[in-house]
Amino acid sequence: MLSFVERHVVASILGAVVLAFLVYETSVRFFAYSGDAYVATDVIFIAPEVSGPLAKVVVGDDASVAAGAVLAEIEREPFALAVAAAEAQVTLAAERIRLAEAAIDESTAMVSAARASLDNARRQQTRSESLSQTGDISAEALDTVRRDAVVAAADLQKAESLAAVAQTLVTVRRAEQATAAQALAKASYELSRTRIVSPVKGRVAPLTVRTGDYATAGKPLAAVVSDLDWHIVAAVDERHLARLKPGQSVLFTIGSDPWRPHWGTVRSISPGIARSAGEDGALPYVPLSTDWIRLPRRFPVLIDMGDLPARERLYRGADARVLIWF
Repeated sequence: MLSFVERHVVASILGAVVLAFLVYETSVRFFAYSGDAYVATDVIFIAPEVSGPLAKVVVGDDASVAAGAVLAEIEREPFALAVAAAEAQVTLAAERIRLAEAAIDESTAMVSAARASLDNARRQQTRSESLSQTGDISAEALDTVRRDAVVAAADLQKAESLAAVAQTLVTVRRAEQATAAQALAKASYELSRTRIVSPVKGRVAPLTVRTGDYATAGKPLAAVVSDLDWHIVAAVDERHLARLKPGQSVLFTIGSDPWRPHWGTVRSISPGIARSAGEDGALPYVPLSTDWIRLPRRFPVLIDMGDLPARERLYRGADARVLIWF
């Protein structure tokens, strides 16, 4: 049998456990805590659009850059030569159009001359046919006049064919000019892309390239941690979802400065999660277990960090702890 003291100690422990449980269950009606949170922002992986050796790497590791700042430059000379060649093709295409249009003018004049010759030959034929009725022209002369009319008709047909060819040639030359202009635009664009710039304000992640390295189009050579959208991603138990709303106050600390609390607000609550890690990735997956215990389902909650990003240097991936007030 337990002594009075022993029974008193056991009762006290049980009472403390029950009291702690009641306090916890009451507290979750007013706030939610998560220690599974981290600081996040966008990371932009920057790949060149053209390939070539790096003539210059302008920035260093952890450098602060503005949007549009040059990070590196690819050797420009091959692309400048391509632009010059494309410009020459545009000039040549314009000259070919001029010559083709001159050929149209010439062929039009030839058609007019051939038509006049045919009209004259037909008048001569008509007159000769009349004279042949009275015997005032020989059969040989009549045959010559008729042959001249046939030749004049053939000459007109030939001139009209040449005019049609000249018109078609102008159309072809104009298409060549458009193609040359597109090639020039492409060459100019590629020349402009030899300067690799940051699309956002942020800090440069550690670089793995140096001057002289060969940059390949589409292969990232630098990453910029954006300063535009710092926030916290917290995994919050599903039991709190009914009371979570955007705009609620959040007290949080971050791993890079763990002893100073800061205020923020709930930005958004994920409307769904993946049930397993093998799903297609359209929804976030939050693991259910740690090293030794299975946790309840948790949903990602995004938390705005107030004015902290403007005041302090933040680090993507740093741990955070959050206390959300309902």
